[in-house]
Amino acid sequence: MRISSLKYFYEVSELKSISKVSNNLHISQPALSHQLSKLEKELGVKLFERSNRGVELTEKGKILYNYAKEILNSHDNLLEELSQGEFEQEEIKISILSRYANFLIDSTAKDLGVIFKGMNVSISNQLEINNKSLLLHNRSDVIIGCNEIEDNDLVCEYIGNDRLILVSKKYVECNKLANLSIALLDDSLNNNTQRLENLYNRNIFLKTDSFDVIKSYLDIQGSAAIIPSISVENELKEGLLTHICGEQYEFEYNIYMTYRKDVDIGLKKKFRVLKRNLENILKKEVINRAI
Repeated sequence: MRISSLKYFYEVSELKSISKVSNNLHISQPALSHQLSKLEKELGVKLFERSNRGVELTEKGKILYNYAKEILNSHDNLLEELSQGEFEQEEIKISILSRYANFLIDSTAKDLGVIFKGMNVSISNQLEINNKSLLLHNRSDVIIGCNEIEDNDLVCEYIGNDRLILVSKKYVECNKLANLSIALLDDSLNNNTQRLENLYNRNIFLKTDSFDVIKSYLDIQGSAAIIPSISVENELKEGLLTHICGEQYEFEYNIYMTYRKDVDIGLKKKFRVLKRNLENILKKEVINRAI
């Protein structure tokens, strides 16, 4: 008896429909019916009563259903334990290719130990242009950045977006923005660099890649800064900073996750969990901006 046949049986038992399971598992209805018939022949019992309303379990089918549920759960637990064993004491290397994306990783740092349980997590800022080589030459396992990476051997997935906003320690009326001395948190590897450079030619008096410098600059009277919304979420909530109007200084930027196509299925699952965590953080940020 194959696990796949048992899974088909279990799914049909749950949904009471061969057509629904066929769609969900991407298998043709004739092929699915054939698998169920083979299982019945192998066990020597009739498992389903078929009618125009769907399928119902026979008494023998109900017995198999109870065992199938336990067997499939045990099978999943087995694969999970084997997967964890493979990763024990291994290192997962996460490369951040954007200063803006770095704030997103900061927000989920506390969850990394749970996501990559049994692994040593290494996070580094790899601010270099040849980002593909990090993955293709095994110098990194997964990349988080603001640029979409295209390669036949890589998987690049969109996570979400954040927004650069104009902030200050005091409220400034929209018609007085020209009087401000504005600092820009620069991300030289972001594809929006040219747009930022155009802003720099206006009343942008400081461009830096240091967030600490930006925070110190905001202590100056009449100053403001263009920074990622996610980087000052708490300061905005607590009233330590004010989001001031200035749409010409603001725009959204995307964040992507990239990894090799040939990574182990267990590691791929962990990447999906990480992606969901990052997506939830960005969705929360979008909601906060809308309030």
